[in-house]
Amino acid sequence: MEQAVTLIILLLVIGAVGAFVSGLVGIGGAIIIFPMLLFIPPLFGIETITPHLASGLTAAQVFFSTLSGSISQHHNPAVNRRLIIPMGSGILVGSLAGAYSASLFDASIINIVYTGLAILAVMLMFVKVRPEHTKEHFNPVLLFITAVMIGVLSGIVGAGGAFIIVPVLLALFKAPFRSVVASSIFIAFISSIGTFIMKSVTGDVDFMLMIPLVVTSLIMAPIGTKVSKATNQSVLRYILAALIAAAAVKMLLEIM
Repeated sequence: MEQAVTLIILLLVIGAVGAFVSGLVGIGGAIIIFPMLLFIPPLFGIETITPHLASGLTAAQVFFSTLSGSISQHHNPAVNRRLIIPMGSGILVGSLAGAYSASLFDASIINIVYTGLAILAVMLMFVKVRPEHTKEHFNPVLLFITAVMIGVLSGIVGAGGAFIIVPVLLALFKAPFRSVVASSIFIAFISSIGTFIMKSVTGDVDFMLMIPLVVTSLIMAPIGTKVSKATNQSVLRYILAALIAAAAVKMLLEIM
């Protein structure tokens, strides 16, 4: 009984942190939630969270946190539909395929995919794009194809994909930072629909453990969004890079 209460408290805290970060830097929170679910409960003697279960709970948290974040960003003038439509449709297709294929993989494969994505994201975050070099118009076909590939990989770990969408749009497509942060939460939400449904179907989502994560997600994601609007772009960029780097290093050490 005591262990169950401890787990619920931990899930509340993990959900709050992940959702706040989600709203702050325009990601779904998976970059924080997944490793926290794997590494924090064992510190309190709880060994029941497997990579498969962590990916399912992450998918649930991402779905609700990006839903909440999208509602908060609905009237943001920085939202770019030219990014959302092609990437949203592509990442939905990819996430469905990725979430289904994850049920066929060993747990170690999920950790390896997550680590690879995190390392790639960190590398891309340090590709500097000057404001005068940013673009407002993009090739929709290329956006769609890129989103499908991101969706497949992020779907495997239960992520909405925003933690890789953000650096890809910044470094490869040279989209304006503020527009990327505002739009990526919508793209991640669309992706999370497919991932959450497929993870539920394959039995990776524990709906009882999901509740604490969801409750704090709905509360904290809008708060993160409000703080984001008042925070310097460079600060947000460094926060995102630091979070991804920390998660990548931790996961890499576990694999090795």
